[in-house]
Amino acid sequence: MTALELVTRFPEIPADLHAEPILEQFATVFDGLLSQASKPSACTTDHTAVHKYYLKLVGPMDIYRYGLFTRERVLSEIQKLLDTQHQNPDTFAAVLLAEG
Repeated sequence: MTALELVTRFPEIPADLHAEPILEQFATVFDGLLSQASKPSACTTDHTAVHKYYLKLVGPMDIYRYGLFTRERVLSEIQKLLDTQHQNPDTFAAVLLAEG
């Protein structure tokens, strides 16, 4: 997945992040999980795996869109996800599904 495909799939990603080099890396590394990710409805109480992928991967960018994260914080969150995946590539999806 490219960054363009990512922001097309998830239009809630703020425009000021679209040109960030880290977003291209994020889209490439998490292609498989992002392809499955689905935004849960507001009334969902039982989150499936695809909802958790969305909440953990795209969620920080959506929170930033509402002004609840700073730009620096959302970029830091993206970097943390990339670092965690790099350290644990075989178990990263399970980390996203872990509660708490």
